[in-house]
Amino acid sequence: MRGSLRASSVHPVVRVTGNFASESPLSPPVRDALLAAFDQGWADPKKQSQAASRAAILRNQSIENIASRLQIPAQSIEVLGEPSLGHFLAIAGFLTKESTFAYASIDKGKVRAVARGHQGKCLEIPVTPNGEISFPDSLPSATTLSFQLVNGETGITQLHNRAMESAQFISVDATSSGARVALPPRWDSALFDARSWGGPAGLAILAIANRAEYSYPLPHIAPISAPGSYSLPLLIAASVALENFTLETPDNRDYLISELKKIEKVKIVGEGSPSINSVLSCVVQGVRNEVVVRELAKVGIDIDAGSACSAADLQPSHVLASMGYETGGHLRFTIRPEITKEEIKAAVQTLKEVISAN
Repeated sequence: MRGSLRASSVHPVVRVTGNFASESPLSPPVRDALLAAFDQGWADPKKQSQAASRAAILRNQSIENIASRLQIPAQSIEVLGEPSLGHFLAIAGFLTKESTFAYASIDKGKVRAVARGHQGKCLEIPVTPNGEISFPDSLPSATTLSFQLVNGETGITQLHNRAMESAQFISVDATSSGARVALPPRWDSALFDARSWGGPAGLAILAIANRAEYSYPLPHIAPISAPGSYSLPLLIAASVALENFTLETPDNRDYLISELKKIEKVKIVGEGSPSINSVLSCVVQGVRNEVVVRELAKVGIDIDAGSACSAADLQPSHVLASMGYETGGHLRFTIRPEITKEEIKAAVQTLKEVISAN
């Protein structure tokens, strides 16, 4: 799309919400829980006092609740105050100089950064045009595999592959799937982000199933598996959010696809692949995504564009490039449970007007 669009060429539509972006405010129950937690959970649960004892009870209850709903052992859980650090901890805890580090070409930048810093061999596994990982028949011996359960840009879900079983260690990236998809039958570590189930930013759950082989990769003196520094109120809010989490309606994603396919220039990314219901990417051929995002924002409709793991959101997506798509017109929709078909139809109609206005 060349030049700029005229704001007057796009007509505002009536809707309840126009937010199809990945970020959203905390729901009222989670916000209330967070505010209450600042009053009740301020003390250090490791200390000896009445306030600390109450904080310890809140911490333990939150961890037990999260473990139950994610279907992981409570004793495997480490709480992290910096989610981005979690990728390094989950993987590097099993890496040695003799290890081969295997990962997919669509993995997050934090995972690819681990590959750059690894002193041993690395194996980048390509994906099909549908976004499915093209595993070899078997992996090299002494392989630590990073396995992304659901891709955060496309919603495409990776199915368990028998070749995974040949890996020595499996580290699962569940930061986008959250509670939507179960972990594979075998895993050594798994990373979750509270935002994936409507929880607050700044809190991640690192699950370590194979503690006997895990070695904390950062400098340390005491025998630890995680830094141990995190906000207890955020943990409590994350637990409440997970307790109130509901799956998105499958029909809404299908309806969005059917509406988008009515626009001539739009191509759905990975259509037909197994996908969660909360994320959908498309490519608008021949347009610049920053223009589309800006014009939609003028009428109150927010969507994402470009790479989901880049600090500059409008940077080209390495995920789409790996799948063979053009990246210039990449748009990404987040479909929350409260979004209705009327709102989807209105958003797509406005998108059509924006594209036609060039």
